[in-house]
Amino acid sequence: MTPIELALSKFPNARRSGSGWIDCCPAHKDRTPSLSIHEADDGRALLKCFAGCTFEAICSAVGIAPRDLQPPTSSTSTKPRPTRKSTGIRRQASEKPKGKAFPTAGEAEAQLERMHGPPVGRWEYHYARGEVVGIVLRWNRPGGGKDIRPVSRFPDGWRIAGMPPPRPLYGLPGLAGARRVYIVEGEKAADAARSLGLIATTSAHGAKSASGTDWGPLAGLEVIFLPDNDDPGRQYVDVVAAILGGLEPPPTVKVVELPDLPDGGDIVDWLEARAGADPAEMRREIETMVDGAEAIDLPAPQVDAPLRYQRFPVEALPEPVRGFVRGAAKAIGCDPVYVALPLLVGMASAIGTTRRLRLKHDWLVPSIIWGAIIGESGTSKTPAFSAAMQFVDLRQQLQMERYAIAMRDYQVERTRYEKEYSLWKRDKHSTADPPEEPQEPQPERSAVSDTTVEALAPLILANPRGLLLKLDELSGWFGSFDRYAGGKGGGDSANWLSMYNAQSLIVDRKTGTPRTIYVPQAAVSVCGGIQPAILHRSLGREHRESGLAARMLLACPPRMPKRWSEARIDPADHSRMAQVFDRLYGLQPGVDDEGQSCPVVVMLSVDAKKSFEEFYNANGREQATLTGDLAAAWSKLEEYPARLALVIHLARWAADDPTLENPEQVDAASMAAGIQLVGWFKGETRRIYAMLEESDEDREDRELIEWIERRGGRASARELQQGNRRYPKAEMAESALNELAKAGRGQWVDSPKGAQGGRPSRVFVLSDAPPANETPEIPAESEGSVDVDGREDRQTPPDSDWGEVA
Repeated sequence: MTPIELALSKFPNARRSGSGWIDCCPAHKDRTPSLSIHEADDGRALLKCFAGCTFEAICSAVGIAPRDLQPPTSSTSTKPRPTRKSTGIRRQASEKPKGKAFPTAGEAEAQLERMHGPPVGRWEYHYARGEVVGIVLRWNRPGGGKDIRPVSRFPDGWRIAGMPPPRPLYGLPGLAGARRVYIVEGEKAADAARSLGLIATTSAHGAKSASGTDWGPLAGLEVIFLPDNDDPGRQYVDVVAAILGGLEPPPTVKVVELPDLPDGGDIVDWLEARAGADPAEMRREIETMVDGAEAIDLPAPQVDAPLRYQRFPVEALPEPVRGFVRGAAKAIGCDPVYVALPLLVGMASAIGTTRRLRLKHDWLVPSIIWGAIIGESGTSKTPAFSAAMQFVDLRQQLQMERYAIAMRDYQVERTRYEKEYSLWKRDKHSTADPPEEPQEPQPERSAVSDTTVEALAPLILANPRGLLLKLDELSGWFGSFDRYAGGKGGGDSANWLSMYNAQSLIVDRKTGTPRTIYVPQAAVSVCGGIQPAILHRSLGREHRESGLAARMLLACPPRMPKRWSEARIDPADHSRMAQVFDRLYGLQPGVDDEGQSCPVVVMLSVDAKKSFEEFYNANGREQATLTGDLAAAWSKLEEYPARLALVIHLARWAADDPTLENPEQVDAASMAAGIQLVGWFKGETRRIYAMLEESDEDREDRELIEWIERRGGRASARELQQGNRRYPKAEMAESALNELAKAGRGQWVDSPKGAQGGRPSRVFVLSDAPPANETPEIPAESEGSVDVDGREDRQTPPDSDWGEVA
């Protein structure tokens, strides 16, 4: 029996996937297949658990000796190399990198050139905004093979060390607005694909370090693998595909194997074999293969593990919104979504009823967004909310100042009128008409804080453009729904559901004149903050069943450690953001055939409509697999890409975006941004709904994991005991960490020295590094290096300043 036959005999339920098989991993509680089974070129049977279980643990769980999966003639050792990724857990970025820090990247590169001579290859890695974060250099060895050295940015300068995870994709800025992205293995291969005009990327530091990269920018796109023609290349596809399967929305993935590749060959070899051919023809050849390929089934994400917070896609926002969000988040020290979500709601309210987006003949989408930022007290959500709302507040202030002036003029006119009316009334012989009574001015309003529909109705009638309900604490809004329903649900909630779609509103008041108020087009955007526990109490079952909760865009980022910063919002970004609001508030509605005010209808471009149709169909397929609250949320999220795309389109217009070709059409770029944002909100909705339903034990586990993440992803039992009051005894702290280890959430590792430099101690390390919330703060400490290409033929000199890290 061959090694692969022996392996498959232990997994009778394994099913084919690409060039191998997948099955549930026997070494941990696995509800969805996370185990990949492959046959290597030399006859070995390869077992890989994407949840992090070791090769030895998998073999032990099914009663196989690791040596039994080696070919009889193989001399390959089954003992994992100590610096390779054998445990499934990356060494965390909390270990101080070795070696010297250089003031500039150029000086670090110069040091390497003095050691190795001029490099034959140099590649830069950038954050989405273009900042260089890492450089990879390559030297060819005289006898064959290669040497790779990374240079990366750290708080104290540039070091000859690998980038700490999560790392950006290669060529990240160039992925903005892409619909199809090619994934290859290595920067040289990515450049080769780009030479044909393809949008291509790869992960940093080699095929075996793919899990250290942030693949979030590929969510919802069409992703094409062009794998190397060897076993590591096929494994790279499996590893990355498993990661892509956990994105929201997941991308459409195809694998295209280039023909006639030599063993170990890649697209570089494919192009060299066609030297002199027309690049356009070669590109068409690849695209023809892509069009004819079938999409592969992505491994389902682990549903039994706690859902992880994903980085908010700030890059989806247009300038200057993007720059303002980044600047405000950095100055405040908060997650960017705390600024971005209220800012999007504020811009939607500024547009109000002046515009609607036509999806089809009878489907017009209003500019109305409801959002809630969720966080404990002390998470800086209130300063972030204030920063985003300042432009609405400024307009409200100007409106009230104009109202005060109008009221003074009105009082003068009223006094004059009363005198003239008194004289007219005393003159019994006068045949003149009575003097005209001045009308009391009505204040213009942009924002309100009264949550009752009875109080809002006259304000909406006086401000047909629409209003923004802005609340520091949303619990009062949820509570108002039941105020007039005897606490049984209902009340104002039905009227609020109408206002979400800018429909007509009729309110019968108990007092005041008139008693009945009719608003033909009632539009109110809503935004505010709320604490998780209060949300759990306020968002009762009736509000979920009514669909009110499903209409909310929710964001609940984990708590971030506070750090003092002198950063401030760039005055240019602030000024440009103020200009955007001024122009949005300056939009005027149209006039219908009867002379009545009506929204101006904005159309979709052909490409934008195609993108929305693809999203709509994919969302429908997802919704068909869901039940309860998530199914209700997906039914409302199907329209949100269009609402967000309308806001983004008009923000681009207001900012004089030179790439905006037609102000009267939402283009593909705006729709792609709306779809990307909704993909993020889908993932966050899943996570928050799971939080609302979690048991006390689940909540304690999640909070413990988040506590460890804030410490850089690792903690000893003693540190947990001293830093978390829930575990007053060391035994309790160690027991809690042991439970996380049993659940596959992390692993114990030996620390060289204890906290006081004494004897070695054990440290618990989470399986995955915490995701980046935004263009990451450069970590205070990071691993000295990484496994940059995963090749067996590369050896690191013993005295090197950097080493391999999984």
